[in-house]
Amino acid sequence: MGKIDARTKKYLSDNKRFADIVNYYIYDGEQMVKPDDLHEMDTNEITFPYGEGDNDSSDIIQKYRDILKGACVMTDDEVTYLIIGMENQSEVQYAMPVKDMLYDAEQYAKQVSAIAKRHRSDKRHNKKITSGEFLSGFYKDDRLVPVVTIVVFWSADEWDGPMDLHSMMGTQNANILKFIPNYKINLLSPYNIKDNEFDKFKSSLAEVLKYIKYSNDENALKNVLENDKVYENIDRETAELIRDVTGSNLKFEDGKEQINMCKATEAMERRAAENRAKEIAKAFLEMGNNTYEEISKATKLSIEEIKELEEMAVN
Repeated sequence: MGKIDARTKKYLSDNKRFADIVNYYIYDGEQMVKPDDLHEMDTNEITFPYGEGDNDSSDIIQKYRDILKGACVMTDDEVTYLIIGMENQSEVQYAMPVKDMLYDAEQYAKQVSAIAKRHRSDKRHNKKITSGEFLSGFYKDDRLVPVVTIVVFWSADEWDGPMDLHSMMGTQNANILKFIPNYKINLLSPYNIKDNEFDKFKSSLAEVLKYIKYSNDENALKNVLENDKVYENIDRETAELIRDVTGSNLKFEDGKEQINMCKATEAMERRAAENRAKEIAKAFLEMGNNTYEEISKATKLSIEEIKELEEMAVN
C-alpha cells in the first residue's frame, strides 16, 4: 500500500497533472488553472484536539496532507486565489469526511493566525478597531482564501464509504442533523467517470483513469486498448503507475521510456493463460489417469512442456 501511495503522490505532484484534476473537477475541463500558476505549500498540519491551552504535547496530533498547492485563477471579472489539497486513496477511507474536515479547518485556522500576526506587526496603520477585532486579530473586512480538498480514489471499485459528515452520524433524525453543519467530500473516482468525460483531461491522467476503470473487466479493457491508439505510446512513469495501482503483472523492457500498453497487456494475458494451463496440467499429472497426448490436447501445452512439469514435481 505504501508503494502505491508514494507513487500516486509523486505522480500528482507534477503541476500539469495537478492542474488537470483541478480543471476537470472544478471547472468541468475548462483550462482555468495553469501549471505555472501553482505553487507548493507546506503539507504539515498541527491540530490541538483539546485546545491550545493544554500544554501536554501528547494531545498534539501531527498530520501530513498528501499534496497541497496554492493556485491563482484568472477570470474575466477577477483573480481568485485558492488553496487546493489532494488526498490519494487506494482503499476506501470510511472516515474521509472527518479527515478532510480537519485538514481544511486547520488551513483556515492558519490563515486567521497569519492575518492576526500581520496586523500585530503592522505598525503603520492607524485604523481604529473594535474590541472584538482586537481580541480575535481578525478584522471585519478581512477575508479567507477558499480551501478545496479533492480525494482521488485509485481503484476500479465503487466508493462505498460516506460522502459527507451526516452519513457518519448514529442518527438520521432531521431535527438533529439540521443543527450539525454537513461536510461533504469531493471525490474523483474512475468508477464514476463517464466515457465521454475522459476527453476533459488534458494529460496522461485520462489514460490512467480509463485503464483503472476497466481493469476488472477483461473484455472492456481489451476494447479500450484496441480503440484508443494513445495506449500504444505511454511514458514509462504512467505505465508503471497503471501497473502498480491495478496490481497488473505487466512487464516492461528495461531502459525503454515509451511503453506500448497494448502489447504489454497482451503479453500479461498470455502469461496468465500459460500459468493456468500449467496448473491444469499439474492437476492431470497428479491424478495419473491421462496420457501426455491427452493432457496436451486439453491444455495446449507441448508434450515436452508437460514432461518438464512432471520432472519439476518429482524433484
